[in-house]
Order: sequence, then C-alpha cells, then structure tokens
Amino acid sequence: MAEIDPSDSSVRRRPLRLLHMSDLHISSDVYADEAFRGFEAGLKLGMENGADVALIAGDLFDNGRIKQSLMDQVWDILGDVGMPVVVLPGNHDTVLTDGARLGITPRDVTVMQEPEGEIVLLKEHGLSVWGKPVYDHHPGFRPMAGVPHRSDDHWYVGMAHGLYMDTPDPFRASPISPDEIAMAPCDYVALGHVHVFRDVSQNGVPAYYSGAPSGSQTKTVAIVDLDPVSGVSVSPLEIVLD
Repeated sequence: MAEIDPSDSSVRRRPLRLLHMSDLHISSDVYADEAFRGFEAGLKLGMENGADVALIAGDLFDNGRIKQSLMDQVWDILGDVGMPVVVLPGNHDTVLTDGARLGITPRDVTVMQEPEGEIVLLKEHGLSVWGKPVYDHHPGFRPMAGVPHRSDDHWYVGMAHGLYMDTPDPFRASPISPDEIAMAPCDYVALGHVHVFRDVSQNGVPAYYSGAPSGSQTKTVAIVDLDPVSGVSVSPLEIVLD
C-alpha cells in the first residue's frame, strides 16, 4: 500500500475504486468462448465490488479478424456497465488502432488513440488516465516513456501494455524498466501484457499487472482502491469459469 499524507493540503481527492483488467483476448483462436465468458465475469466482479471506473490495459481483442458483430456486442456490454471505461490498445488490438474498424464506441467508453500517448479526463470522478497505445510492438517502443507530469489535483493513473524487466533485453518488445515506473508521477500504474497478477511497484509508485480473466493461468482481475488518507491498495479477484 502506498500511503498519502492527509495533512498535504494539495490533496483534493475522494476515495475511488477502479476495476483493472487486461489481456482479455476476445475472439482468440485458442479459447474464444472462455475469453468472452472471462470478459463478462470480470466486469460482473467489478460491478459487484462497487467499481467506479473500469480500466482495460490492453489486448481487449485478440486479432484483427474479429467479426464486426462481436465487436458491436462488446461495445454494447461495456456501454451498459454503468461506469466509465478506458481502453488502452495492446499489441493484439490491431482492430482498435485501425480507425476504419474502430467505429463509434458508447458514450462512456474511451479508446486511447494517440500514438505518443494521451490523457483521458474523467472530471466527475476526479481522475486523469494517461496511456500510450501499442501501434508497433517492437524493442524500440517504450510504453512508459514520456509520462506527462501531473497537471491538476485529480487522481493520476498511468496505463501501459508491455513487459516489465529488471534487466534490459534488447530483443524483447515493448519493454518497461524499473526506473520508468519509479519516476512515473502517478498514483497508480495499471499494466497489461503479463497474464498473471503481479506487483512490480517501484520507489513507492504502485504498479501491477491485473492478470487475465481467461487462459491457462489463474484467472484474475484487480480491484484498486485510491484513498486520500490510507493511500492505494490493490487486490486480485479470482475468476472461476464453469
């Protein structure tokens, strides 16, 4: 848990609960039915646990061959969850970085599009979310490079889809270094790309992989509590699919 000094007069925030999901891989060639059921189950857990905002940190979809009817169904479901949803395209989300396929999303669903990164402001929730979509998954792409400084008193969350590595590897795509997390001016960093729940926090900056809600590993999403007094806490929620 990252603690926040309640005597700091610059803190003007209210408690906020986030649903952090990633690596759903809807329309997977390997486990298409399970991927869709995991998607629905993860959203249901978030709603049952009182999440205010849902963050999807990459690989909502598995490939660019997804049928338009299934994409439309996913948007309809996300539009009906009763909370804002912010989607960061991951390396599998080529359909989201193709403007011709993206189409019109529901009013409360935002898909990040700017290649250099962008900030989504959810003013009514006191939350700013930054993320950089994966347009080219290669070793030169740095998902956490260039995180802007905080510009207001909102909660500030970073999203990134890539591989955290303690030791640099010039052959691994979309790398994330310990220093990039340690220097991020964020209250929380929501990560995707690794399919298991994992804590990679650095220098007091909470950074977690949520895990995936389907696939061969333990199936999880994460609940993130942002509290102006007690700080930030993160809990995995396990999904059991029949």
